[in-house]
Amino acid sequence: IGEKQIPPVAALLIDNLDRSELLCRPEFADYITNEVLPWLRTTYPITTNPHQIIIMGSSFGGLAAVFLAFKYPNIWGTVLSQTGWFRWHPEGDPEYHWLTRQLSAAPKLPLRFWLQVGNLEVAQLLDGGPSQLAANQHLRDVLQAKGYAVSYHEYSGGHDASSLEFPLAQALTEILK
Repeated sequence: IGEKQIPPVAALLIDNLDRSELLCRPEFADYITNEVLPWLRTTYPITTNPHQIIIMGSSFGGLAAVFLAFKYPNIWGTVLSQTGWFRWHPEGDPEYHWLTRQLSAAPKLPLRFWLQVGNLEVAQLLDGGPSQLAANQHLRDVLQAKGYAVSYHEYSGGHDASSLEFPLAQALTEILK
């Protein structure tokens, strides 16, 4: 902002002590969209243009950001996901990539995506599912096949906060230009 690379922005950062809220929970999406965002709009002059409203998160938060935009595309028009946990599936559903499957099956929505994942996120987890890198690449491929605007970036790093600082600045600069 100081270097005039992006315009002034309002940001609301929500800490989740119970990370299970971020696992594609409709009640969490409803709360953020129908309670938190209206409160924010009464406090600050926030645009109503969905393409200027960015929902973002990392890891489970990246999964939640895509889910909120999927559930409320008329509110959240831009998704910024850093190392989103897209390999996730609900308990009782044996197939990985649950949210990617939902996006694939649904009609195309007025959304755009900025996805980041570390090129070192290749660990094979004990459950035998895809790596973080593979899950993000799969989401990218599905979104592109459906005709979504997708900006996909692999950074040199892993699934840790210190790897996300520069990519976040890069993402905001690209999205808000």
